[in-house]
Amino acid sequence: MKNIPYIRVELCTGCGICVDVCPVDVFEMSDIGKAVVEYPDRCMACRICEENCPTDAIEIKILE
Repeated sequence: MKNIPYIRVELCTGCGICVDVCPVDVFEMSDIGKAVVEYPDRCMACRICEENCPTDAIEIKILE
């Protein structure tokens, strides 16, 4: 199984919560002030980012 974190850029406000709460540092902030998935292979599908995103911009897709 592979975990794919996905950010809906149009919903991301650039709050940085996902960057702060991710235990394996999957996300970083881009030059335009939006979160980006910088290290997708690190994702362990804990869903902490999904649960804490105030705009529901993050979805973890699990592929088999």
